[in-house]
Amino acid sequence: MSIPQHRAELVRQAVERFAEFERALDALGGVALPARDAPMTVAAAPEPRDRDAVDVVNHLHAWHVLLLGWITADAAGEVPAYPADGYTWRDLDRLNRDLRDRYRDDGDPAAARERLRASHGSTLARLDAMTDAEIFIDGRAWLHGATLAEPAHECLGGHYAWALGALADPTAPSPA
Repeated sequence: MSIPQHRAELVRQAVERFAEFERALDALGGVALPARDAPMTVAAAPEPRDRDAVDVVNHLHAWHVLLLGWITADAAGEVPAYPADGYTWRDLDRLNRDLRDRYRDDGDPAAARERLRASHGSTLARLDAMTDAEIFIDGRAWLHGATLAEPAHECLGGHYAWALGALADPTAPSPA
């Protein structure tokens, strides 16, 4: 899936992919999601990152939180911690496991899904309030010259596409 070139397309892709993801979750077990004892991954996998659908939901939410932080810092003229404070892109596996563990212990699958819906909505609202120029301007040093559209797409529409695949094939590798 290519990175959209306009805000409206970025938001449209995110909305459509999120709706697909919601339907896939509904097919698994509705609002509550599958029980924790319904693993997504094969038992032979060495400490799989996403052990069930709740981990996938929490993973998406955690990356929304990161994206919102990047947007907020950038709008304030600050350089955001990218990808996160104390991590580099070489630490992505550790970051993803730490993000998983941060949300894993609340034990409420329905709350995880509501948290995801809320962060999805907040992220879309932030992007929808921005202009194309703000999202697609080149040269942000913290993005190494990329536009904000790239991480926005990867944390929204692109990530939902991955999540759909993760639900369909739990042994598939994950991007972010």
